[in-house]
Amino acid sequence: MKNKSEKVFCYPDTLQNRYLPQAWQIFIMKNYLDPFEKKIDFYTGENHKSFKNMKIFEEKVKSNPNIHGFIFFSLLQFCYDKKVNIGLIDLAVKKGYTIYLAREKIVINKKNLKKKKDDLFFFKFTNNSLINTIKKNFEK
Repeated sequence: MKNKSEKVFCYPDTLQNRYLPQAWQIFIMKNYLDPFEKKIDFYTGENHKSFKNMKIFEEKVKSNPNIHGFIFFSLLQFCYDKKVNIGLIDLAVKKGYTIYLAREKIVINKKNLKKKKDDLFFFKFTNNSLINTIKKNFEK
């Protein structure tokens, strides 16, 4: 059985399933976690109603699961609403969880959260065209 320091909850990007099936996203996330010696213990994703506000992730964080952190396929998942959902990253990290972003190869924790906030904020602006294309194709 995995202990808390190994367990990570996994959130594939529902909107990218058309481009990269969930099984491949999970494969990529598992491989990204290997050097950190973390293992996916549970996975879920946002749905058609929650992908913008990430309500499913928010509820999971607020339930205080006994895990090390969360892995997302991409920071794009935090950018599908009008603004980058930095508040949820902040909430999870302040509760002691580590956030892993496989596509961007980013790790966010208490030690580096402050340094990463500008990068997180500007990510949406530099990737706006991609974000809009993904959202447009998903909402068809």
